[in-house]
Amino acid sequence: MLNPFQFVSESFKDEFHVRFSIERMDGSITMSLTNESGVVARRALSSEQLGDLSKLEQTVQSIRFGLAIDNGQGIRCLNQISAKAANEPLPNG
Repeated sequence: MLNPFQFVSESFKDEFHVRFSIERMDGSITMSLTNESGVVARRALSSEQLGDLSKLEQTVQSIRFGLAIDNGQGIRCLNQISAKAANEPLPNG
């Protein structure tokens, strides 16, 4: 069985410290990504996302894309996502 908290933590472990908090009674949680500069991102994860691996993978990818855009790397990230989806070699740069 999928442990969604472990999956999300593992997805970001090389770049961020991941913290989860329960803030809502509907089963959703809030995930915070932090680094030495402080909180980089905070996202609500619904119980539906937490219970479905494909939705959780899409959510992680969406968060990564948002972070890349914030860092001026949106096009590069989009190219990587597209290449992975098409099973193509990653573009240089």
